[in-house]
Amino acid sequence: MQSLLPLLKKAATDLNRADMVYWFEQADAEVANIIRGHPSDAAAIPALIASCPQDRHPVAQA
Repeated sequence: MQSLLPLLKKAATDLNRADMVYWFEQADAEVANIIRGHPSDAAAIPALIASCPQDRHPVAQA
């Protein structure tokens, strides 16, 4: 999973999909936290959704 997420992020960037780039970044960070033994924070999901960019992610606009 951890090796797949950068490929998915690259594909989303190529498609100019800022929302998808954002979610793949968040998923990558979450997987890293789980691997390190940190618990997942399900309560943070609504805040993540609310902060999701709408076509304004700097990587997707490059």
